[in-house]
Amino acid sequence: MLKAHYFLFTLLVLIVMPVLLMAQPPEGMRMQNGEGNEEVKKEKEVKSKIGLWYLKGDGAFQDSTKLDTLHDYSHIYHPVFKNAITATYTGNYGNAGMTNDFFQRENQTYYFFLQSRQDYLLTPAKVKYFNTTTPYTRFDFSQSENKSRNNETRFDVIHSQNVTPFWNLTFRTNQEKSDGQYNSQDAKDNFVALTTSFNRDEWNIHGGFISNSIKNSENGGLIADSIMDAGQKPEYWAVNLSEAKSKFNSINYYTTAEYRIGKYDFDEVDSVEVFRPILGILYNFEHDRYTQSFLDEEDTTNTFFENTYYGADYTTDEIKYNRISNLFQLKQYENPNRKYTFGKRAFLGYELYRGSTPGVEVDTVHRRYDIKYSNLYIGGGIFREMGSFWLWNFDGKVNMAGRNAGELELNGIITKPFKFWGDSTAAMIFSGSFENRVPDYFQETFYSNHFKWNNDFDAEQRLTLGAKIRVPQRKLELAANYAAINNYLYNNTDAIPDQTTNELLVMSVYADKDFNYRRFHFRTRLLWQKVSEERYLHLPEWSAFVNTYYQFTISKVLFTQIGADVRYNTKYYADAYAPSTGLFYLQNEEQYGDYPYIDIYANLRLKRTRVFFKWMNIGTNFLDGRYMTTPNYPMPRATFRLGVSWAWYD
Repeated sequence: MLKAHYFLFTLLVLIVMPVLLMAQPPEGMRMQNGEGNEEVKKEKEVKSKIGLWYLKGDGAFQDSTKLDTLHDYSHIYHPVFKNAITATYTGNYGNAGMTNDFFQRENQTYYFFLQSRQDYLLTPAKVKYFNTTTPYTRFDFSQSENKSRNNETRFDVIHSQNVTPFWNLTFRTNQEKSDGQYNSQDAKDNFVALTTSFNRDEWNIHGGFISNSIKNSENGGLIADSIMDAGQKPEYWAVNLSEAKSKFNSINYYTTAEYRIGKYDFDEVDSVEVFRPILGILYNFEHDRYTQSFLDEEDTTNTFFENTYYGADYTTDEIKYNRISNLFQLKQYENPNRKYTFGKRAFLGYELYRGSTPGVEVDTVHRRYDIKYSNLYIGGGIFREMGSFWLWNFDGKVNMAGRNAGELELNGIITKPFKFWGDSTAAMIFSGSFENRVPDYFQETFYSNHFKWNNDFDAEQRLTLGAKIRVPQRKLELAANYAAINNYLYNNTDAIPDQTTNELLVMSVYADKDFNYRRFHFRTRLLWQKVSEERYLHLPEWSAFVNTYYQFTISKVLFTQIGADVRYNTKYYADAYAPSTGLFYLQNEEQYGDYPYIDIYANLRLKRTRVFFKWMNIGTNFLDGRYMTTPNYPMPRATFRLGVSWAWYD
């Protein structure tokens, strides 16, 4: 079935791409045919303009963003570490990982067991939409130093082009393959996406198709951390599993359509009529299909898994999980002609979930367990996103019926722009939320060959408060966060979801500052975190990312940076990893941390071409200590990477 989807998608691309190539000729080019002669007018140059934005609030808001054309930090390409200071990571590109910043651990997928891989996924919420006057193409590629041994290859291609001034089509594919440095650790990830947007006065339409695939060999980690001290070469380090593999697939179809009712106002500055929307009618549709499989063909003498419920002949767990969502929304826009005005929106949504998991054995026959439930919810919000005094957005949602009946979510954010340190774009941002979370379906019910549980948890209550100061021109950001949680849900030391009735308090303080002195640049990101009940949540107290580089120009055209990165966190009981479910879980046996991960690099940029050279984790050549962020899973030893990025949009 999956191959059929890829075939149809490839066929669609082959049909559409020729149309795209002909649909956006250079403006001003004309062909005139006469009798026996042909006259070609001089081509008129078209200035390239690229608009870029993403959707939030179920399509109710469009937030503009900028195209990344700088070469700062282009060497940080790994999805797990791109925005994280430090992370819990299983050691190979494409394998499980999660940030160590508690307040950045937001679920980006509706499938519970995929959360440890969500950084590699492309989801509808991550899609950026284009509007471009000329075709835009970008090609990113990185490669390890050895193609035949411990190979890592990654490439990402995006092509965006307008069919008309209002209608854009964008194609993107990302392919990643990594053998890993240790036994039975290889990974292969990819995603393919075709997205589109149509934006005109009355209509705003966005939609697309996304397919994600993640394939990992699961080695269960080293049989003991002490192997790293025995003097053997890494390729001889013994691992717990050699014949186990996990596979995740997701397919997303989605669309958001808005019909806007409004009127035309005359703009005296530009002397044109401008459409001003008054009321928007929105419809949002999503269809998500997830599949997960875990293959265990280990010898029967292997005792890594404590439990095997279905016998030696049973080798493959397979889970299917589907979601269909329909959302209807009304939105009243702000009136820019009034001093005191704010927008309003109200919505009604319905979700349907279907799926199946391995079930129980009845009379030696293995029966699958069906998943069937739905949710009906309503919500609304008020907002002010125009002006320069106070900007704010408040919204809420409550589940009225279905499995998650009684679930409540309230969110608010207030932004106060102000001038600080000579920067008129500075802002103070205050955020808050209250959630009454019904446990995820898979936190309560799950059956498989090595794990099973049937829980009855209470709803988790979570109050989160945050404050932030941003001074963009000074490259300064300060933040503080606080969370109070009742009935906290976590994965216990048996790798099974559990709940505590103790109140859990989490605090964090964060600072990010760039210092420049002539050609020297120095960036420091610091994070302090404290947990009231460390029995249920393990976090490093201090985490740091320090980057320094020297910047200069060669022959007036080649912009160059030569520098080093260091990531560090204090020791703590880092979460362990369960390969058959993909979950991180508590462990209280060994502390990890207090080891600096050092990368040295060179970034080069010539016009729209960027190149980086990177020597990763060089400390393994001269530092003592165990370079692990997850129990039994060492980080890669010192290794070299080369990356190239080209962009064309003329």
